[in-house]
Amino acid sequence: MDALLFVPVRADDSGGAPAVVRTARTGAGQERVGLAFTGEERLHAALGPTQRWIRLSRPALLALLRPLGIEDVRTDPLYVGPQMPQMPELPASTALDLRAARPVLAGARRHAQWLPDEVW
Repeated sequence: MDALLFVPVRADDSGGAPAVVRTARTGAGQERVGLAFTGEERLHAALGPTQRWIRLSRPALLALLRPLGIEDVRTDPLYVGPQMPQMPELPASTALDLRAARPVLAGARRHAQWLPDEVW
């Protein structure tokens, strides 16, 4: 038996609508894929703490996705979204005023492993 995965969904807050499984694209213009996570903390790290989810096995998720032509499920993608903004290149002699009232971008360069797609 396959382990149950955490599958992100979107649900209507009006109360009666069923949950809708979220899909993504691996890149601009690429095929859609299903999304699944092995833990709730991984799902929330990728999609935020308010992301709703349901528990499904991989075969059950694929059975839902196949009628839409989706044959692949990405499990535990590391980062979701467009490429992170980058710090502009500055000459070595330029001093930065860290107290200035503007955003500071730091950290390693990050790339999207997949891009969010409209739900079906």
